[in-house]
Amino acid sequence: MRVAWCGCPNVARSAAETSTSRLPSAGAFPAGRDARGSSRRGGKTRGARRRDFREPMAAMSTDEACSETHATRLVQVWTKHETGGRLRDGSRAWEASLAATPEIKLVRGEVEDASQVRSDDGNDGKNKNASAFRASVFFDALTTSTEAHVLYTARELQSTQSMLQENLSNLNPKGSSSAENETLETLERGSRFPPGALVLADCQIGGRGRGGNVWTSPPGCLLFSFSTTHTVGATLPFLQYVATMAAVDAIQEGADAAIAAAAAEYSQQDLSSLEKNKGYLGDKFRRGTGGAVDVRIKWPNDLYSGGAKIGGVLCTSTFVDGQFDVVIGVGINLDNETPTTCVNEIIAKRWEELLREANGSGSESTENTYITPEPTSREHITASFMNRFEALAGLLNASDSFASLEPSYLRQWLHTEQSVVLEEPSGNVQVTVKGLTKSGYLLANDSSGQRFELHPDGNSFDFFKGLVRKKLAN
Repeated sequence: MRVAWCGCPNVARSAAETSTSRLPSAGAFPAGRDARGSSRRGGKTRGARRRDFREPMAAMSTDEACSETHATRLVQVWTKHETGGRLRDGSRAWEASLAATPEIKLVRGEVEDASQVRSDDGNDGKNKNASAFRASVFFDALTTSTEAHVLYTARELQSTQSMLQENLSNLNPKGSSSAENETLETLERGSRFPPGALVLADCQIGGRGRGGNVWTSPPGCLLFSFSTTHTVGATLPFLQYVATMAAVDAIQEGADAAIAAAAAEYSQQDLSSLEKNKGYLGDKFRRGTGGAVDVRIKWPNDLYSGGAKIGGVLCTSTFVDGQFDVVIGVGINLDNETPTTCVNEIIAKRWEELLREANGSGSESTENTYITPEPTSREHITASFMNRFEALAGLLNASDSFASLEPSYLRQWLHTEQSVVLEEPSGNVQVTVKGLTKSGYLLANDSSGQRFELHPDGNSFDFFKGLVRKKLAN
């Protein structure tokens, strides 16, 4: 067995939870921070759509914010199909023994309403460690053939990625009751998690960042990790790029749906009070363009909007029996407007821009002005992500190459024609980013046209502050 890191090629990084940030960003906040709060927009509201961004998490009070007080962490296990979720020995997923994370208690997911889950002491009432994630809504939107058909949900975990990675590593902690029975030779794939496993937490308290940084992720963030398999080592680094593409596509799809629904409601209103030839959104918004909102990839694994980080992706893998067991973690700030921004705020601001364009910047406010998009949900973003990931990963595996996906990736990233200054002993050198090399590093040219492959130095906090170059044949 050997562990591989399928992020930036050959760059060793810690097994970080993907909500982490290299800067204190919208996806990472100090423990105990109240992640809810009131909507930033005032004024009139009408209809069911007018709700705070954080309403899906409203079942959790401030006093119930993630903390380290829970000795046992309840994880409910849901399956898309009644016959699914089988382990290798035929037992059900919630019957597995997770030796590496003994604090986790697996139970079958049977009650969607967290307030109705029976508490650990046997008394009916709200179980404070039950997730508010709606499994049925997620599965209804999920169209994958295999990915994410088994869902693990918790109100809080140390780390979604650690729960999967540590239990897939084929190694047991010293002193665990099963260590003498489960060895590298006897522990088989599928003995702890069935194929298509996805772990999601409302918040986490032990996410591990690159370089040993520790981040906590409060309610309002979308936090999940899932397991998949991969066979070709040469294309393993590109799985992280595929995942970032899927994340951008999922956010754009969520924005499309939210804005299109708001536009439909807007078009049904009485527009007689608007100036002539204004108030029409048809020529301002087109669904399905992939550019409903400004969301881009910052190489190699971050999601940015308007210069602010809103999410990230990170992969780790274990090689055993001729293939890679890959754990992909995703963290997206869905609902926390501060300290930077979040997905639902980005969608709301884009809607406001469309209204101003339609009504004219100097027009008076009307009833229509207060129509706002319904916040996109964790359930729909997660399902959209998995749907896109399975499709894109299928293309990568079919060709054993990233070449067919690279044009789409470059349309989604921030860096084409970006000028980068390399700090070298002989002086600074300026190069211009042109794309990716075949191995997944940055491709750049200098002023003479000489081509270079740019590698992170492995030490710098910001990848673009510590790049080193390798000369390529022209």
